[in-house]
Amino acid sequence: MNEKHNCDVIRDLLPGYIDNILSDTGNELVKNHLGECEECHKIYTEMEEGIGKDDLSASDTMVVDAFKKIRKRTNRLKITVGILVGILFILLLSAALKIYVIGTPLGTGYMSIPDTAYDEETGQLTVNGKINLYSFHVSKVVWEEDENDPNVVNVIVYCAETIPFARDKTDFSVIIPDVKGKTVYLACPEYDRREIYDWRTHHYEEVENLKKEIYSKIPELSEKTDALNCMQGVKTVEGMEGIHFDVDFIYGEDASYWWFNGMLTTDGEFIPADFEIWISLEGPHKILIHDYQTGEYTDDFSIISNRRPAA
Repeated sequence: MNEKHNCDVIRDLLPGYIDNILSDTGNELVKNHLGECEECHKIYTEMEEGIGKDDLSASDTMVVDAFKKIRKRTNRLKITVGILVGILFILLLSAALKIYVIGTPLGTGYMSIPDTAYDEETGQLTVNGKINLYSFHVSKVVWEEDENDPNVVNVIVYCAETIPFARDKTDFSVIIPDVKGKTVYLACPEYDRREIYDWRTHHYEEVENLKKEIYSKIPELSEKTDALNCMQGVKTVEGMEGIHFDVDFIYGEDASYWWFNGMLTTDGEFIPADFEIWISLEGPHKILIHDYQTGEYTDDFSIISNRRPAA
């Protein structure tokens, strides 16, 4: 490029240089030329000071406007690309966190519970378990009361994929407070749940002794025709902790009943009573009737005879 052509290019760039809309390379090119060319530097000075500004050709004005539009479009494009890259990065990061860090609830079939320990003094339950899934690790373990039954506790185990060459953490342990009278399940909200602890089952002898106490203290009840079933939960009544038994009246000629897998089975018919029987856990045992009709507790056992259906 000869010197005249070089000067022509620089002079075309002067409006953009003055308005500071050139790229860093363009600014550097003009700056270096102005330091070497007196003629171009004179024109630059006149343009910067406004001398002869009215004499600028229409093409000069168009060049400046074109530079401004290009710069605006370039800046908008940079901002748009930056936003898109940011969104893509967030999506990829979220996916990676869910796969490798947060994880998802694991189905109960992929877990084993080798040990549960109940503390009689504190009422808390310790659950020790293990997941049986290759290349996955335990990310977190939570427990929560069931939405539909406050006497049911669900333990949910989250697992995530193991990062290559990292060590799998397959064992887990969780401590659940105040499990007295409750049932605990290993649960997966999206799939299933499996019972791992039932206070009534682990205190079977105690529950059976309380049941015998009820039969012996309430003559209106017959062990042969009135079935007692221990309900979930511990209820405090008159400052004492106790458990409830619901009552089913069995009737029919020579009818009998028995329990199978926790279900009442009879060769006759049965009618659920509209009351429950509450008995304190600590002796001397106090026994009360919880009347569904009034919602109150009473020691008037005649309710049993009065509510018994006719044979």
